[in-house]
Amino acid sequence: MPKLRLTTQRESIFNNEVISKFELFNSLFLTLPFYKIKDTGTLLPLFFKSCEEGIANGQKPAQIIEEFFAKYTSYKERKDIVDLLFRFIQYIERQVVLFDAVEDASFTKLNTTDEQSTLAFILKKNADNKPMLAKIEKLIDELSLRLVLTAHPTQFYPGSVLAIITDLTKAIRDNDITSMNSLLQQLGKTPFFNKKSPTPVDEALNLAWFLENTFYFAAANIQEEIDQNLDEYNLETKKILELGFWPGGDRDGNPNIHSDTTLEVSKMLRQILFRCYYRDFRVIKRRITFRGVEENIALLHDVLYKNAFDQTCELHDISDELRENLNKIKDTLLAEHDGLFVDLVNDLIRKVDLYGNYFASLDIRQDSRVLRSVHEYCRQNKPISSLYPADYDKLSEAEKLKLISFKEATIVYATEADSLTKDTIEVIKEIKGIQKRNGEKACHRFIISNCQQASDILQLIELFLWNGWSKEALTIDFVPLFETVNDLKGAAAIMDILYSNPFYKAHLASRGNKQDIMLGYSDSTKDGGYLMANWSIFNGKTSLTAVAAKHNIQLAFFDGRGGPPARGGGKTHRFYASMGKEIANKNMQLTVQGQTISSQYGSIESAEFNIEQLINAGLTSGLKEKHNILLDPDNKALLDEMAEESYKAFVDLREHPLFVSYLEKLSPLKLLSQANISSRPVKRNGGGEMKLEDLRAISFVTAWSMLKQNVPGFYGMGTALSTQEKAGNWDKVVKVYEDSDYLKTIVDNCMMSMSKSDFVITAHLASDKEFGAFWTQLHDEFELTKEMLLKLSGQPTLMANYPVDKKSIATRERIILPLVLIQHFALEKLQHDQNEKDQHALEKLAVRTVFGIVNAGRNLA
Repeated sequence: MPKLRLTTQRESIFNNEVISKFELFNSLFLTLPFYKIKDTGTLLPLFFKSCEEGIANGQKPAQIIEEFFAKYTSYKERKDIVDLLFRFIQYIERQVVLFDAVEDASFTKLNTTDEQSTLAFILKKNADNKPMLAKIEKLIDELSLRLVLTAHPTQFYPGSVLAIITDLTKAIRDNDITSMNSLLQQLGKTPFFNKKSPTPVDEALNLAWFLENTFYFAAANIQEEIDQNLDEYNLETKKILELGFWPGGDRDGNPNIHSDTTLEVSKMLRQILFRCYYRDFRVIKRRITFRGVEENIALLHDVLYKNAFDQTCELHDISDELRENLNKIKDTLLAEHDGLFVDLVNDLIRKVDLYGNYFASLDIRQDSRVLRSVHEYCRQNKPISSLYPADYDKLSEAEKLKLISFKEATIVYATEADSLTKDTIEVIKEIKGIQKRNGEKACHRFIISNCQQASDILQLIELFLWNGWSKEALTIDFVPLFETVNDLKGAAAIMDILYSNPFYKAHLASRGNKQDIMLGYSDSTKDGGYLMANWSIFNGKTSLTAVAAKHNIQLAFFDGRGGPPARGGGKTHRFYASMGKEIANKNMQLTVQGQTISSQYGSIESAEFNIEQLINAGLTSGLKEKHNILLDPDNKALLDEMAEESYKAFVDLREHPLFVSYLEKLSPLKLLSQANISSRPVKRNGGGEMKLEDLRAISFVTAWSMLKQNVPGFYGMGTALSTQEKAGNWDKVVKVYEDSDYLKTIVDNCMMSMSKSDFVITAHLASDKEFGAFWTQLHDEFELTKEMLLKLSGQPTLMANYPVDKKSIATRERIILPLVLIQHFALEKLQHDQNEKDQHALEKLAVRTVFGIVNAGRNLA
């Protein structure tokens, strides 16, 4: 009953603070006199109504739109029709922003932390239990959380719009109507898209906005709370939070990133950080005007100003210097000035401890196939050429492992390398300089994507030893990334080989016997479907944890979790809380990207809440250390069968002869490269034929979300559950579901993905000559999955247990329904011959709708 009362209260708050306010402010927004959009605000409500009624009546998008123009306008020419549709898009894009701002403004009213899972509550509860306090202290010492910001193209708001959202959110929270009116006008005149694709440095600058404006404050506030809680019980504090950064370092499949890009981004991160430090220091300088601190204040002012603004400043690691002077000021305040304003100094010391000289660790990532090619190139040059036989690449893995010798060398390159090889060698050399200037943590991880064998990692180590690094000072962590279903199955065996290798074992010892392993949800889902991907990663984590324990290695899983459930997103904190003691879970690392950044970390309040939720999940999981019941033989066998059935259904679908052409013709997949949202290409083979294996997971998921079908987030689940029911195992499935928080999380996230699907929009395809049977197959699996999930969970509707989230999704989907129809209208017209001018306009129209649809979905792409 208490849960029911809380839910009702949240719904009431949501209705009053979000829905009612949005409708009020939206009516104000629709009357704003924007340039060239006279009457658009008047016609838009009529267009909304036409779209809803047309879909309910089973009409095609083109029919709905053409009837609207015939009934409500005098427009006959294609140019005028397209022009008005563009204006509708501009309005709806901004309505999405308005809803974001209204929802974010009510964040603190809608979200309350579960007090019983907080560090403060746990410490208070166990204040007189010394053994438990010792256990908590040990857990805190081991616990860490690293949030890694990536530039994957699912964030379509430029920095200027993000700033407006922030200010608009504050104005709504303060009921400042005057400011809201001005900001809405500014919003109407601010462009939402780039005229050209961003460079990797542009992407880094866009993401740095979040570092500067939210993470800088939120992470420090959380750390302060941890420090205070532990100090109260005389426990030693620990830095728990870390930030990571991929733009400028992630070169996997991105030909636009070079070593100079990496250097530029590392300098940019440092400079932005020192501007933040300088901003805080000015407050300290303004307040601490006492005798005894003048020299330290002057010195800090000089060094912070130079590092923040002087482009010619010689860069080196000055974090110790900053701490030393800040601590001298602190000591003087405590000794001579009654500790006045010491809290300001403590705050800056805490931030220096958190961010050093680098702000966020810059990860380097490259595909194993590229790294193998670089190793081959280096072997062709002296003195390495004498160490390996000419047919080395054709040898077995065991034979390669015997030949890898880890000899330091200075290669004399006799031939010019290709651009990818050259970049790899250069970045390996440049990492040393980044560490010298900004500190070791500034750039200390090299991630090997598509890692398939132990030699992929050991050969990379050799590349370091051949290009300026020594064995004794190899301050690099080598991180394998396992992605496909097959790679996940073999991951534990690969790590066992590595942990047994004498050189690698010694290297890990020098790094504190800690190993990071990255697991990719996006490509595993694209490869094996939703259930198989999640189950493969679960099993992979279990076996990898066991192997690490055997070798006494402290393991950290780095989860490549995208925005939507189809790429590992969803209820993230619940996912970590449900792991069980058989999976290493004290060092949580995850990618944060696109709409997940703006929706969960877009304000200081939401960032603090979500960081706290993740830390609380780690605490409760670490203290309970419950056995995960999915590992019981009967339960594991059941999930193995379900995953296999789901996998078979998904692979059969993926191998359907119409699979790729369905996406190409009916979604804007081929046009995504025109969106200018990313420095990375949509697919890996450049201008070649569209092949599923070359298609990036983000583009793959985005295409399905544009169709409002979200196939990667559910397909195969219904088949798996239905098969078990027919086999007489339904009671077993229900029992496992009721007992397993992990399986509940998988089901809940699947329901979220399905809640953002609407097959009614494309129902007209059921009678399509080419795609009718294929659409029906997708629709049947959707309906089957929906039926089975509701039966399993006991819920009357999808997401019934999360009524506020459900209503938020439904409202967003309603706002962007016209965008979906405009997109389908444009794509339908493009299937027929068009003159060059009309084709260009229709392509542009389809592409422009993508922005608003993805932004509204928040974790859609």
